[in-house]
Amino acid sequence: MASRRDRPAEMKGDARSDRWHTHRASVRAELIEATIRAIDTHGAELSIDDVVKTAGIPRPKLYRFFGDKVELMAAVSGRVQELIVERVTPHLDPTGPIRDAVHTALSAYIDLVAERPNLFHFIVSSQVITAFGAARLIEDGRPLSDTVAEFFSGVLRLRGANGDHTQFAVDAMLGAIGLGVLRWLNEPVITAKELTDELTAFAWGALSATAEARGLTLDPNAPLLPVPQLSE
Repeated sequence: MASRRDRPAEMKGDARSDRWHTHRASVRAELIEATIRAIDTHGAELSIDDVVKTAGIPRPKLYRFFGDKVELMAAVSGRVQELIVERVTPHLDPTGPIRDAVHTALSAYIDLVAERPNLFHFIVSSQVITAFGAARLIEDGRPLSDTVAEFFSGVLRLRGANGDHTQFAVDAMLGAIGLGVLRWLNEPVITAKELTDELTAFAWGALSATAEARGLTLDPNAPLLPVPQLSE
């Protein structure tokens, strides 16, 4: 067996490169989480000084891993969308009553917004919109939208309906829900539970109408999929 000393130079270089990329990804993730903590503490219009103080690092180190504030904000915005996916998608359960699943998923999302209001103010703040435009918000929300659309399409197909191209209806539904939650965040004149009930009625109407137009009538009190189809 060849010793490490005998390994070709390019292999040693690849190993160093891999270690650097792993290290870089790890540090970037830590700095993103530190920025999120800074947003929770200081609000949507935080400064880079707030970030480096929270992270406990000098400013030059931050810029070694993020080229500028815009790159950092982009990474944070993407991480917020990941938090939404992590919170919501476990509730896409086809085994229980459909309307209950919609209600539970919406409740999880609204609870997250209520727990971390500064974070959600941040992703629609003037500095983020100015840096990226509204198109960036839509693009960052794509993972959740794609997950829901793929799930919905799969259910429709398994039940003999047309499951093609549901992403447009799902985008419209999630976009409207997002606007409603943002309005509530700025004007919390009803409770989180009341908001969840209101948006559940809206989301259920959108989903059931879309399914019916594609050949499937949904029963709000029945599971999305019969037991024999769950393995599929």
